[in-house]
Amino acid sequence: MAAGPSYINLSDSESDEETWLRGPTIYGMEFFDKHCHFGNEVELTKANLDHLKRQVIDYKPQIPYYVCKMGKTTNNLTRGKMTFNKEYTEKHLKNYLTVPTTIPITSNTNGWVGTRVRINKVATGHAVITTNWPDVVMGAEIKDGDICMFCFYDGTRELGCFVTRLSN
Repeated sequence: MAAGPSYINLSDSESDEETWLRGPTIYGMEFFDKHCHFGNEVELTKANLDHLKRQVIDYKPQIPYYVCKMGKTTNNLTRGKMTFNKEYTEKHLKNYLTVPTTIPITSNTNGWVGTRVRINKVATGHAVITTNWPDVVMGAEIKDGDICMFCFYDGTRELGCFVTRLSN
């Protein structure tokens, strides 16, 4: 993986807030970058960046964090699903997804304790969470445009996941 710019100032004339850009082909040199996989283009504010740094300092994950900007399809409460890109699935999840399975997923949002979701590797090579995903969206209060971090972990007998929204 070649290193690209670790900082891109995306501020405009209305705001002097600096933002950091990451994505599947936009790499950084920050210490947290080696612990993260960015599923789509993500514009990180200073608050997002600080949250991500604290998370990596406090807990270096067994499986790299999956960080992405949530979209309308993901947040659809009737047919919503969460799709993880092929590269992340192949490198980090495929050994857990030899058959469709249900896993526990939790969040730290407003005391929501979580649920079990169905995750499967589909024919396109992506991992997809389907069953009960709308419960996660509601429980973790995920909105269109939110930047979320997924922490997959190898539990005592199964894969698990913790999802959180980065600070806005």
